[in-house]
Amino acid sequence: MARPEQDLVRDGTPLRELAFWLRDLRAGSGLTYARLAARSGYSISTLQEAAAGRRLPTLAVTLAFARACGADQEAWQRYWTQVRRALDSGSTVAPTPPWDAELPRPDDLRRADGPSGTDDPRHADRTQPPPETDELGSLPPAGTPGSPPDGTPRSKEARTVRIAAASGLLLVALGLTGGLWLALSPDPPAHRDFASVVVQNKVAIGPTTLVEDKTPAYLSSETISHCAARGCKLAGTEMWSGAKLVVFCWTRGEKLTNEDITSAGIAANKGGVASDLWYRAKWKDGRTGYFPAVYLVPADRGGSGLAHCTG
Repeated sequence: MARPEQDLVRDGTPLRELAFWLRDLRAGSGLTYARLAARSGYSISTLQEAAAGRRLPTLAVTLAFARACGADQEAWQRYWTQVRRALDSGSTVAPTPPWDAELPRPDDLRRADGPSGTDDPRHADRTQPPPETDELGSLPPAGTPGSPPDGTPRSKEARTVRIAAASGLLLVALGLTGGLWLALSPDPPAHRDFASVVVQNKVAIGPTTLVEDKTPAYLSSETISHCAARGCKLAGTEMWSGAKLVVFCWTRGEKLTNEDITSAGIAANKGGVASDLWYRAKWKDGRTGYFPAVYLVPADRGGSGLAHCTG
């Protein structure tokens, strides 16, 4: 049974900071714990415990919490890993989360009951009008031709010349880079109506290890993780490494990885991969579902010459 959320004393330690940011995330999303539970697939008590600051929640729970609130899962995965490493090393100082890297540390922030607090850049006076700028949004440097020595904006004619020159350069740049943009498009080209792909249901561990996952891969009705626990798994579609699957289009979904990111040296593991590409596949009984490219052999992870899924 879920209990009312207790107050959290923010002391800068890894567990308390992680809990603080989880609470901040939920508050920003406007979700109650009941709605968060419905979206994440975890119970209210599990989610409340994750934000209690007493122990480290699992990565799966943390990412489900973040995903349900609409947050950047890659950023939260990095932050959770940093907190885990801090705890493993015995550090009492929390790492700075990616989204807070430019803000002061919690113990450096001015207390609400202290002085006026105007030294904090987040409390800067926003009532003052911004300095006058030219049409390109910047002040001309002092002493340049057509500009007074105090750095005030130049004449309208001079600004018009600058705008015309900038527009010309922009058009040239677009012309030169247009072909490159098309060449770098991440979407695989389409050539075939269907393809046969091979399952590689393996997990990358440490700097070199690649082992069979303890649980089978399967088709799902949505392009998200943990469908076995979230009600979107297609029953009876379990597969292990070496199984072949007929796929007929690809789409983008939740970005997954086959890496055990908590294992030491995982960054050097050449078998590790992360991708948001999913295939639409047909099971032998006619049902169709999605399968993540990260759990296929490397040669089959690039779209297999199929078209993008529609509808």
